[in-house]
Formats: sequence, structure tokens, C-alpha cells
Amino acid sequence: MKKIIVTTLIGASVALSAVAQGTVNFATGATAGNRISTNNVVGGAAAGNTAASAGLYYYALFASTSQTSVNGTTAAFAGNTANYVFNNLGGGTTSTGWVLVGIGSNLGQLGRFGPISQGTTSANQSSTLNGDGSLTVSGTSAGGTANFVSVGWSANIGTTLASVEAWYGLNGQSVPTLGWIGQSAVGIGLSLGDGNTLSASSSMGSGTGQVPGYLLGEVVATPEPASMVLAGLGGLSLLALRRKK
Repeated sequence: MKKIIVTTLIGASVALSAVAQGTVNFATGATAGNRISTNNVVGGAAAGNTAASAGLYYYALFASTSQTSVNGTTAAFAGNTANYVFNNLGGGTTSTGWVLVGIGSNLGQLGRFGPISQGTTSANQSSTLNGDGSLTVSGTSAGGTANFVSVGWSANIGTTLASVEAWYGLNGQSVPTLGWIGQSAVGIGLSLGDGNTLSASSSMGSGTGQVPGYLLGEVVATPEPASMVLAGLGGLSLLALRRKK
């Protein structure tokens, strides 16, 4: 009898530990203000929602229990800037900075996306869906709250967060000549699910702590520093030759 009780307690303990962290959904709803848009001119206004064909855009969701801004910015922005959350993660945990929660991709509907299971997406995080389609928010308490921010980009940049980091030259990679990228506003104080009786809230929306739709802005890649130096040296050489003549 004692063995049965001990075994039951151990099983309960394992079950509780599995849902000890908070959960969240990562998908846009049908409301127009929650959808993702793009522009067709660098620095231009939104020209329409993302295309209905699936797999053309990817999205990353980040969470923190300590940060209420990204590099001092709380508003959404698009295009070429160093303020993206993947450049400003902080201390590597939700209590010290921003942490990757999971990855999404656009659905076969204008301006909408949902979460995808993608396996390992960085050194310490994975985009693995729970049974109810939610994502586990590492370093949070079940039923607690967290702050969220999302980044979206066009598929020609890549399909993982690592590919976006490389696109920005963090890994010394070359970049495509054209892409679309943007970051949402920061949602503060979203209630989390517990994987059991508390359903996971959607991180996207217009309610308390949710993130509204945002713009992916067109970016034309600039030459790498080495290329710019070579171009500058070439220009100086031509100028020297002209002076000799």
C-alpha cells in the first residue's frame, strides 16, 4: 500500500512539474487590427496584409518577466534598425531579459499566422507545441503573467531565428538584397495558462497584455563593411590616377 502511495505521489509530482511553467498561444485572430501587413516601399506605410499563401513569412515570440521595453522602445517598428529584440536579449532568462518562446508561420489567410513545431531554434530554446497547441514560456510560473514581443520576417531571409540573426550580420553572413521585417509593440502583463485548468491566452490581440498586428517593412540590404572599404579604396585609386593625368 505504501509503495502505491509513493508511486502515486511521484507521478503527481512529475505531472505538476511538467506544467509548472506558464503557457501561451501564438496566433493572430480574424480581427483586422490583429493582422500582419507589409509595405512596398522602403519606409512606406502599410500597403496590405501579408499574402494568403502559406510559408511566405515567419514569426518569433519572445517573453520576459522583467523587461517592459526592447532597448528602450515599446512601440512597433519596421525596417532596418538595431533595436530588434534578437539584438537586445539581455541576460538570457525571462527574469533578466528576453527569451525566445517559439516560432510561427503565416496561414493560408491574409495577414494571419499560427505557431509551428520547429524543433531546436537556438542554443537553449525550442519551438515545440503542447498538446493544446500552446507554447511553454520558459522561466515563468503556471497561471502567472509575462510580457511579450513578436518579430516577423519574409521567408527569403530564412525560416529560423538564427537565419534572421545571420541576415543582420551577427554571424558574419552575407544578406539577401531585399527582405521584409518588423517588430510588434510590447505587450505587458499577459495572463498565462497552466497546461491544465487555465487555458493559454493568445499573445496576439487587443486585450490586456496582448500584442496587436504590426507592419513588416521592406529593407534593401546595404553593402558589408569590407565591401564598403574596398569600394572606398577603389574610389581613391581613381581619384589619384586622375590627378596624375
